[in-house]
Amino acid sequence: MDGAIIQQCSTCKDLAGFYCNGCNRIFCQSHADEHHQSLYEQLDWITVDHDDLVQKLYRTSTIMQRNHPSRKIIDKWEEESIKQIRQTANEARHSLNDTFKLHLDELKEKLKLLTNKLNEICENSEVTFDERNIKQWVTELRDIKHDFLTTPTFTVRIHGNKPVVMPIIKIQPDRTHLTTPKQSQNPIGLVSIKSTSTNPFETFFQKRQSQTLINQNSDSLLDKDDRFHFKSNHVKIHDQGHLIIHDSSNEDASIGGLKEYSNGEHKLFFRIENLPANEWIFFGIISKNASLNEKSYTDSSSHGWTGYNSVYMGGKPIPVLNGYLSNMQVNDFVELTIDCDRETLYFWHSRQTYKNKLPIDKRTCPFPWQFLISCHNANVSVRLLPLSIASIITREQDKSNNEMRIKEIEFKKRNDSLTIQRKLTLTETV
Repeated sequence: MDGAIIQQCSTCKDLAGFYCNGCNRIFCQSHADEHHQSLYEQLDWITVDHDDLVQKLYRTSTIMQRNHPSRKIIDKWEEESIKQIRQTANEARHSLNDTFKLHLDELKEKLKLLTNKLNEICENSEVTFDERNIKQWVTELRDIKHDFLTTPTFTVRIHGNKPVVMPIIKIQPDRTHLTTPKQSQNPIGLVSIKSTSTNPFETFFQKRQSQTLINQNSDSLLDKDDRFHFKSNHVKIHDQGHLIIHDSSNEDASIGGLKEYSNGEHKLFFRIENLPANEWIFFGIISKNASLNEKSYTDSSSHGWTGYNSVYMGGKPIPVLNGYLSNMQVNDFVELTIDCDRETLYFWHSRQTYKNKLPIDKRTCPFPWQFLISCHNANVSVRLLPLSIASIITREQDKSNNEMRIKEIEFKKRNDSLTIQRKLTLTETV
């Protein structure tokens, strides 16, 4: 609204002094205020409608992805391909079994002929034999025995010894459906990943992502997978429990897992996506009975590994315990094994050629246990990997380290672990 124009008000015919550029009408002071207020009311309704659309969009995005007709086409192709591969593999196994059976039948036939000869000699005393016969029978028996004990070799040809060529699936939006003509540089779903990392596990992980078109933002964690669930201040959980990101402050923060562990062995795999140089992240466990706060890694039930080459037992740091080195960096992978039956933790990251072992005393850390991540620095982020990806990392880890050594604390007695904790507590009190 601008410019004072001396005309009659469009509403009450009084002297008007305000002109609206939007509706091209003029108003007096009173009706100009009413018109201005009506515009703000319309803006409020637009805002409400906007917020409602935002909530619906984020709430239903995962459902739309899962139930989209195009996804069903991909799922159907996957099922049919797996079915055909399994059928072909089963037919090949049956063929191999038939070949084994044929080989054994031949040996049985040879042995049967020799058996008949020997029986004839034993049952008929009139049949004569000499050293030449003995030598021949020994040779035949030795050959049959050798063929039986030696694993037969067969030639298996799979498409001329070349792997099956899998088709490339590309997802591209239907341009006639889009409301804006903006062109995308790359088709949706295809991400160019160029690895510059010297970490072999990171290179393999990126290669695997590009080959299988893994979308980490999708709901890829299965029910059997754990996820980030409880948190303190200064940190947020993203991607349906896949990812944690510290805020812009340099304050302690802690995050606990959803699942509870009281028996069996459980492996958890993480990937460090952002970590300032020479800074720390705590990986370990805490009792469910403990309350989660920013400094939960100092709780009397916490056990785990962190930066500055420190191991935490009962919430107390023990520097350089059994040669542990915390040289973790961005893009490193972390494996945390929770063995409830043996009351033990195992820890490994990409720069280690061994696993660290830590005993847990149930008196200070009673069941059930939950995994615990703590961090301090701004923008630190850690991703929890689904087990389907983690199994690939495990195989690559085993290839690089055929005999993965385990470094453990050599206590004379298990209860000696509590002695160390009491000494540290006494020292800090003094």
